[in-house]
Amino acid sequence: MIDRLEKKIGRYAVKNLIYYILGAYVIGYVLYMAKPEWYMYIVLEPSLVMKGQLWRLFTWVCSVPQALSILLIFMFLFYFYIGRTLEKYLGAFKYNLYIFSGWFFTTLGVMLSYWLSGGSLVVSASTYYINLTSFLAFAVLFPDAKVLLFAVIPIKMKILAWIDGIYLGLQVISGLIIALSPVSVVGQALQLYTGIPASVTDVAIMRQSSFSLIITILISVLNFLIFFFVVNRKKYRQEQRKKEFSKKMESAAGMEHSQNSFGAFRQNAGEEQKSKEKSYRADNAGALIHRCTVCGRTSVDHPELMFRYCSRCEGSHEYCQDHLFTHEHIKH
Repeated sequence: MIDRLEKKIGRYAVKNLIYYILGAYVIGYVLYMAKPEWYMYIVLEPSLVMKGQLWRLFTWVCSVPQALSILLIFMFLFYFYIGRTLEKYLGAFKYNLYIFSGWFFTTLGVMLSYWLSGGSLVVSASTYYINLTSFLAFAVLFPDAKVLLFAVIPIKMKILAWIDGIYLGLQVISGLIIALSPVSVVGQALQLYTGIPASVTDVAIMRQSSFSLIITILISVLNFLIFFFVVNRKKYRQEQRKKEFSKKMESAAGMEHSQNSFGAFRQNAGEEQKSKEKSYRADNAGALIHRCTVCGRTSVDHPELMFRYCSRCEGSHEYCQDHLFTHEHIKH
């Protein structure tokens, strides 16, 4: 479905989207530090949106994820690298779809929470979690890629992703405990933490904040959960097709060996069968030249590769063994 949608409207995708994302943050930080009163006009406030300030549904993407610091600048450089890599790997359209769906789910969740609760529950829209979902997507696609933690310690992306996932899970669990525990229990815990007797109002504010945090996390990572499901389904299908291909090749090799052993294999029939299968290898200089549609490698330059035609592509399109199961099928 996404591939068909990309063919129809993919040309409208925003190229180099990460530049615009970081540019939006620059605008947010300039307003936040130079004109705080103006900055308040771009954040997402459901009550003000309901009064007609509809621009907040879009301008909140300029809101700052956290206070500006040297560490944050390095984090933005890291997210720039992640954004560029994801766009190159997924393509501009799919990367646009991933980012914009995260913004859409967050905006929709904030407004629905306010509307369904009658205005009593205010969920904050944070760009922090939008950045986090980009990191998680990168970790799924490149789990063994290494980064230098604190510019010294090499660590794999999948380990960092597990740490972030556990941290988010603990936040959700602690929020549920606070939100569902009796008022007296929450009051006693708050008193132990602050050393000051907690009033009913304090407990109500804390429970509301817990509900808001849970909803914020869930709606912010919804696009990642969908992405993770789709990517793993695609990987599963590719692995299944590779297994089926391997079985067919082993079966064909076994039949050929059996025929040779009995002396019943005829050269002409073998050449005809190879022509039908359209599978070649460049074992000598007189072999036919075959070229992969994706990477452009040929059977002359890489005689160790197997080249086959894809039956699901329209027209004659040949692929090497590395792209036979991972290419996008061509439909005219």
